[in-house]
Amino acid sequence: MRTIVLATAVATALSLAGQEASAQSRAAATKADVQAMQTQLQALTERLNRLEAANTQLQTENTELKAVVERRDAETDYLKSQTKELREEAAVASNEIAKVKGADWATKIKARGDLRYRHEEIHRERTATSDEGITTVEDAEDRYRHRIRARFGIDAQVSDHLKTTLGLSTGENNDPRSSNQSLDDNGTRKAIAVEMAYADWNFAQGANLVLGKQPYPFYRPGQSLFFDSDFNPEGGAIKFERGSLFGSGYAWWMNEQHNDNPSAEDADTYVFGAQLGFRMPIGDASNFVGFGHYFNCSGCQGQSPLFNGASNGNTTYPAASSILVFDYEIGELGAEFNTQIGALPLQLWANYAQNMASDVEEDTAYNVGVRLGRASNPRTWEAAAMYQSIDKDALFGQFIDSDFGNGNTDTEGWALRGAYAPVRNIAVNLTYFINTLNKDVGTELDYDRLQLDFNWKY
Repeated sequence: MRTIVLATAVATALSLAGQEASAQSRAAATKADVQAMQTQLQALTERLNRLEAANTQLQTENTELKAVVERRDAETDYLKSQTKELREEAAVASNEIAKVKGADWATKIKARGDLRYRHEEIHRERTATSDEGITTVEDAEDRYRHRIRARFGIDAQVSDHLKTTLGLSTGENNDPRSSNQSLDDNGTRKAIAVEMAYADWNFAQGANLVLGKQPYPFYRPGQSLFFDSDFNPEGGAIKFERGSLFGSGYAWWMNEQHNDNPSAEDADTYVFGAQLGFRMPIGDASNFVGFGHYFNCSGCQGQSPLFNGASNGNTTYPAASSILVFDYEIGELGAEFNTQIGALPLQLWANYAQNMASDVEEDTAYNVGVRLGRASNPRTWEAAAMYQSIDKDALFGQFIDSDFGNGNTDTEGWALRGAYAPVRNIAVNLTYFINTLNKDVGTELDYDRLQLDFNWKY
């Protein structure tokens, strides 16, 4: 391009020179005109040089920009490829995470249960009145029955400090003190009911808040029968354990006394109580447990907070009604000693209770017992003997064991037990109750009860 410009400039100069030569015939050119022409040619040359330099720079920059664009295009293609691969990997990872989360959820759920088959015999006395009005004691008809108890529970670990429990079980007539189901009624289907449903929150170190239908929140010594093991109270409890000390405070709802008449008095029945105890090690293989326990049934006196209207031995008025005569403010002391005799565990226990409500005459209960061995591991056994006495109004009849003394207060006698575990999670138990009914009030009657149990746990 520069050559063309120079050629053009020379041609122009020659043309001008020719024109000047022609003009010399007419007039002579001045030296100043020639110098002006030279100056213009020099300026034109310099301008041409600048344009050529600028053009070269633009070509260089254009080449560099083209290289940059090509690199950007290559990088874009690479990033697109990487993005696709990452999306595929993310999809796989998401699927794996979902599987892990599912597995993690499963680890937080634990199931448990047991099945018991029982053969039971009941031999007892009864009173009979002759035509002459004379009351005598005679043997009642013996009773034989087979019963099952099936329980299933699920524990869910909601968080590190909160778990929930749901328990289902068999049972007859919704009896709160028994999950046994008799095998009768021509093979009819048996009912399953909610046995437990509660949340347990570990809100501080060694302290728990429990809400719902729950196990007893307090310690019970040995095999004492002051409280039935099948009864699950309903309400709230706070439990704590710190070092050698333990305790609890609780409030249970029993019955809502609702009356549509706004002028009538509604006295709901509830139970509140507290326990404080301690554990003390003795040597390497022994320990001692002691506790004090108090509970009060508010709204019991003059009310009928009774299942199916049965007082279970407590005093009512009139005698055939279900209105309780007394309140129940129970103070209890208990102790348990555990040690070893050779390879066999030995357990001794005792507890004493008194109804501290006013005007109660038959107001004390006690229980003492011993157990040697423990039927837990394969080919292990145990044997136990316990003596218990409960005055008529010493304990609230809705809580006491439903087998001893036919499930009533005003009873005393022995409970003899034996068990053998041939393999893990299977045990055979034998229990024999030798009791006296109406020990303080009414006519004394003998009451014997034999139970042979086959137990499977899973």
